[in-house]
Amino acid sequence: MAPMKTGAALKLALPAKAGPRLAWECKRLWRKTGSAAAAGIAALCAALLAQWHAAGMHEQEIALRRQLATAVHAAAQPQTPSPTAADGLSAFYAYLPAHAAIPEQLQTLVDIAARHKVPLAKAEYKAQPEPRASFMHYQINLPVKADYASVQAFMLDALQELPALTLDSVAFKRERIDSGEAEARIRFVLLVRKAEGAR
Repeated sequence: MAPMKTGAALKLALPAKAGPRLAWECKRLWRKTGSAAAAGIAALCAALLAQWHAAGMHEQEIALRRQLATAVHAAAQPQTPSPTAADGLSAFYAYLPAHAAIPEQLQTLVDIAARHKVPLAKAEYKAQPEPRASFMHYQINLPVKADYASVQAFMLDALQELPALTLDSVAFKRERIDSGEAEARIRFVLLVRKAEGAR
């Protein structure tokens, strides 16, 4: 064996056409080892695939055990009875303002209109008792004249600040297209509990 020079760099020379050489080496190796090597390689690949599949199954098992533990814990908690229709109706009645609060509700409506510069020149009020219920409708008709954006903002704020108020209808009328003001006829319905003794 010839001694190597210490400063010489090791150079690997690959053939220009490595494809045919690689194919020839594979055929030579196949002839040398035979079908036993192919069976061994196939068995090794099958073992790696089985291990990968087992790892995935193990992760799924852990996730299912967690879900099962959560379900068992939830089942062990005491069940609260589901609300009945009577409970829902009682909650609805409790949510409505009392009959005595009508002036306060109307004053809030007037304050909201003033805040949006919507003049309330007149208003019509009409009480409509609900025959077989513990609440009544209080219909409020408001003819107003203001710019459209102010009327819309007034209606939205009124519905947000007075939860028992509903918008029954609104009609807009404008004399001319280029007019800045619009006439609006707004009909609100205020839901209130019936006065004590009035059933």
